[in-house]
Amino acid sequence: MQARPPILMERLRRRVLGPLFDRLGYDLVPASPDWVHRPLSTREVERLLAGAAERLAADLAAAGIPAGAVRADVDRFWALIPDAPVRQRRGGSGFNGALQLYVAMRALAPRHVIESGVFRGLTTWVIRQACPDAAILCFDPDLSGLQYRDPAARYASGDWSAADLRDIDPAATVAFFDDHVSQARRVIEARARGITRLLFDDDAAAHRIHAHGGPAHPTIAMVTDAAGGREPIRWLRNGRAFEQPADDPLVREAAACIARAHAFDDLHRATGYAPARLTAVTLREAGAPPALPHAGMAR
Repeated sequence: MQARPPILMERLRRRVLGPLFDRLGYDLVPASPDWVHRPLSTREVERLLAGAAERLAADLAAAGIPAGAVRADVDRFWALIPDAPVRQRRGGSGFNGALQLYVAMRALAPRHVIESGVFRGLTTWVIRQACPDAAILCFDPDLSGLQYRDPAARYASGDWSAADLRDIDPAATVAFFDDHVSQARRVIEARARGITRLLFDDDAAAHRIHAHGGPAHPTIAMVTDAAGGREPIRWLRNGRAFEQPADDPLVREAAACIARAHAFDDLHRATGYAPARLTAVTLREAGAPPALPHAGMAR
């Protein structure tokens, strides 16, 4: 289990620094991940893990991902996460997001992983725990904030779409996008490289996107909305106005690439931790004809 902040520093935060920052309109909180708060009694741990495993098994089935021993994977993650080398309270993945990624990667079992958006390195660590033998390629414009650097991974500060990936097998690759870049654009880029198995974080439905930081629109939910809309989608966040056009050629092109998309349950009811937003996307292989939207694509 990760160590608690030093007692002296915690007293200083509560008595001096906290009140000072409060007067300035800021919150000063310890960088403690949500999983440091956890049940200990056998019955409650069992309820949490069983509920999470049930939801994840249903999500994998809905996403068309063959699943193995989901409960065993959840149990393994529960034992691993207290030793995660990254401490973060805001931004990045919490317990639920890390659990979803771990279980999905275990089920997909890729030989190569593209990770676009690394932040402090927690998701790289999760991918490594799930796929110990995979070749991981990490892309982020700013790698200065890493708290975990995988010794076997390859890191690049450029965009993944400009990288030379001739040495990877697209059929054995999973791409994970948590980079706040248009998810429609990422679909098109992946399809062009023959990578058909994708995972997205922060896939927000149109009516919920205002609550997400740095909206990567158009999101997968917008792309796969079978009904669509006759007017632009507009929202306000932190005083900044955003708009997603009603008839966006990028959306049409991305939609034609997608064979199946499924947004995972947020796991909050099962675990009590902060909601996660993982979406699994399977693309049609190049040359495959477009099809009617899959039932799992509706929002």
